[in-house]
Amino acid sequence: MEQAATQRTPLIEINEATCRMVGECYPENIQEFSAPVMSTLRSVVPEAGSFTVDLELFYFNSSSAKFFFDFFEFFEEKAAAGLAVKVNWNYRADDDTMLEAGEDFGEDLESCVFELVEVQAPTAENAE
Repeated sequence: MEQAATQRTPLIEINEATCRMVGECYPENIQEFSAPVMSTLRSVVPEAGSFTVDLELFYFNSSSAKFFFDFFEFFEEKAAAGLAVKVNWNYRADDDTMLEAGEDFGEDLESCVFELVEVQAPTAENAE
């Protein structure tokens, strides 16, 4: 699954080995946003082996936070059943809000490997 970023939703890339989300997440309808993501995850995430989740969020609202709790619960269940799940919570060095959100999500995960990864915000020179 590949879904381009919009003004209100992140870039999403999901395959058999990785899930990547980058951007802001405050969709008008959280169900319309979350249902295809969770459906895709249920169909492609393997039962065994390893899976990597890379998240770099700049903002999310409270309804998106509920989605992320469900999202992480899905991976926690997979990891508890034997899948090696690594979550990289990428946050910008100057973004204390996203750092704290990552810390909060990470505290709830026992079976997944959860890493807080500080990244540099793009500058005019290194922006794509």
